[in-house]
Amino acid sequence: MERDALHARFSEARNAVQQASDFLLSHENLRTAITAKAENDYVTSADRECERLLISSLSRAFPDDSFLGEESGVKGEGRCRWIIDPIDGTVDFMASFPDYTISVAFEDENGIAFGIVMVPRQAEEFTAFRGEGAYLNGMRIHTDETSPLGKTLAILVPPHRHHKYLHGYMERMERFYSVISDMRSLGSAAISLCYVAAGRVSMYYEIGLHIYDCAAGIIIVREAGGAVTLLTEDEDWIEIAASSRAAHDAMMRCIDG
Repeated sequence: MERDALHARFSEARNAVQQASDFLLSHENLRTAITAKAENDYVTSADRECERLLISSLSRAFPDDSFLGEESGVKGEGRCRWIIDPIDGTVDFMASFPDYTISVAFEDENGIAFGIVMVPRQAEEFTAFRGEGAYLNGMRIHTDETSPLGKTLAILVPPHRHHKYLHGYMERMERFYSVISDMRSLGSAAISLCYVAAGRVSMYYEIGLHIYDCAAGIIIVREAGGAVTLLTEDEDWIEIAASSRAAHDAMMRCIDG
């Protein structure tokens, strides 16, 4: 797609995401209207309404584009698509834990063209546009390529929805502890990737994701200078390893054993 057309979509998407963020902040009472989708996997009324607002706004502006939303699935048949997670970290939202995000990416014939991750409760907007770098609230960000790994944090997310993989995961976690200082788990793949991009953590590893969880975050990490390895290619089962470039070899050794 032509760059001007992509920039028009990027601008419109930032506006739509800001409106969705305002909606979530003013409707946090909807966090108690909960439906279970699967084991440890929930949806609230806010998820559905936030996604509706995003798709409605973007489809009016770009009616020939298609959409993949976590809650509504595939809409449209356009060659280019929007990939939307209206609340990445629904359990965080339900618990009034502040690390939930809105994640929007746009994909053209050359792959992910841009990504936007908004953290409403922290007023942080992470963005990246292909070939133009990554930004936090308009300021350029980079992965941490200089800190000794033993003094850094990693985000390591146990398979809380896939317990049969827990034993093998814990063995990997032990290996991670041999190279990092400590670990965290934040409940949102999008924010985890953005924290790698901003140099707040050196690594992030998780299994069992969907493409809408991580599409925006992947381009943000890469445009910030980091490395992302997708160990599976299935959009409904993604195993992801993201880090600074300096940390990536050590990270992959921890995963591979």
